[in-house]
Amino acid sequence: MPVAIFDMDGVLYRGSTVLPGAKETLERLRHAGWQVFFATNNSTATRAEYVERLGRLGLGGDAEHIVTSAYATAHYLERLDPKPRDVYVVGANGLREEIRATGITVREPSSLPGVEPPGGAAADGVDPGAMRRYLTGVSLPPPADTVVVGLDLHVTYAKLAEAQRCVLAGALLVCSNRDRAYPVEGRLLPGAGSIVAAIEVATGRTAICIGKPEPFLFEEVLRRAGERNAVVIGDSTDYDMVAAHRVGARGVLILTGLTDEGAVERARGEAVPDRVIGSLRELFALPELAGT
Repeated sequence: MPVAIFDMDGVLYRGSTVLPGAKETLERLRHAGWQVFFATNNSTATRAEYVERLGRLGLGGDAEHIVTSAYATAHYLERLDPKPRDVYVVGANGLREEIRATGITVREPSSLPGVEPPGGAAADGVDPGAMRRYLTGVSLPPPADTVVVGLDLHVTYAKLAEAQRCVLAGALLVCSNRDRAYPVEGRLLPGAGSIVAAIEVATGRTAICIGKPEPFLFEEVLRRAGERNAVVIGDSTDYDMVAAHRVGARGVLILTGLTDEGAVERARGEAVPDRVIGSLRELFALPELAGT
């Protein structure tokens, strides 16, 4: 059976708003015998949480048909030899939980050196020297052997400083994704890539990236499906389309998320989509889905 791989944010929904045609598209594909999978660079939630979210939005799906960058990152670490023994995460609990599920130890956020600066150091812009003095005076644990970076909506200078300290001491630097932004209701917000870039600049090291545009997520989908005949529906030329082509899938770009028509014209090489649609309602007019 052919495989349809959907990005989620900006393709099926924006925040808590289901996009037009999403429910009908998924139902039609399933009824026609397609294997419907979901693959997202968002590392803030576990697969179980995505099952709950998709169910709440009326889109359906189960954990076996969901691959997130958090899940893929955790299993990348699990396959390393030697396996990490002490992981520091700049990211959300969803990423920590997926890594812990493989048996790897992950530091608690509350153990971060500098997690509770005093008032003088915490006051924004009032006394930058107070924060510097505070961070240079806190008790430091041994550096973690691995630093994993994902989307962190509560990122702080202290978190960046600890990631820098660990990496400069020799820790492996891994990121769940390099997304520059992600779409929510009415606007874009900075993505994990902005945090990854800050740590790379601070350390002079380049992170190993697990999420799209690298092929790890889609390869996991195709392994589960037992089928290479796949169509990827995503909202980014730089991430979804490149990753699709790296696993031999056809890439359908939808203009409801990150990308506008100008970006399509600027796309080159692997980033050029095979098809472009303005909404999910146009999907079934494509030759790849003829007769579905």
